[in-house]
Amino acid sequence: MIYLIISIVFYSLNNLLWKKVLQQANSWLVMSLRAILTSIIGVGVLIFYSPEILYEIDFNTVCRVTIASLLGAFGLICMLSALKKGTLRQLGIFNLLTIAFTVLYLFLFEKFNFFDFLSGASIIIVGFSIYIFQIQKLSSGESNIKTIIYFILMSLFFASSELVHWYNFKQSIPPLFSVVNQEIIVFLVGAIGLIIQPKSVKIQWSQTIVKSGYLIVIMAVFIFAAVWTGFLGLKITNPLLASLFPLATPILTILFGAIFFKEKWNKIMGFALVLIAIGAYVLHINLNQM
Repeated sequence: MIYLIISIVFYSLNNLLWKKVLQQANSWLVMSLRAILTSIIGVGVLIFYSPEILYEIDFNTVCRVTIASLLGAFGLICMLSALKKGTLRQLGIFNLLTIAFTVLYLFLFEKFNFFDFLSGASIIIVGFSIYIFQIQKLSSGESNIKTIIYFILMSLFFASSELVHWYNFKQSIPPLFSVVNQEIIVFLVGAIGLIIQPKSVKIQWSQTIVKSGYLIVIMAVFIFAAVWTGFLGLKITNPLLASLFPLATPILTILFGAIFFKEKWNKIMGFALVLIAIGAYVLHINLNQM
């Protein structure tokens, strides 16, 4: 569980940076630059930390991991497209849809017992509902249908990616290799997106790098740590629990925003965060007893 908690913290910090960078930079450029940095970090860690992994990977493994990585990359593209006009509140709501897709699949094909998760999941949902109510009072952003479609596609892609990664980990595929593969795929997809950008956008690339370069470097470190610890957590748990934990991410994002950027925050949101933490702990206990 500790891996998932660490992953949540890094994802939340990364969301804050995305929020800032997207206001002044092209999302394709930032995604590509961040991904090439994380790819370099990942390859370096792979070579110096676990070089034996390279000798254990065959072609079929690469294909399975790449499929999961492509799904994750498409989910990221949809998320960034939605966040241009969407809000963190909406991102949190559609995290519930990601969970719904995951739960439906597991109940239909993996025969998970619903009652094993009922108590903890109920506490989490109550806490998250309180959060939604509070953030809705503070948010005035309105979404169009295009934003909603992007959020729905994001949820579907992320749920599918997580399930494929989970099956890969059950086949003893190393999480570190999956992280490196995913970041390389994100870079390649982002590079294709960059190539098709209009010339007027390309002219501003140097300005973007100068303004946001240091933030992109920080984002690269944060997201690499988030994905790696998230995959480590997914390997030793299941995708239902792993998908429930990100419910805390938007709340932590608001908390970090209140601390570092003086964004609106109140005690009821803090109470919602405590409820989600309690629900996650109950889930952890229930899963250990299965």
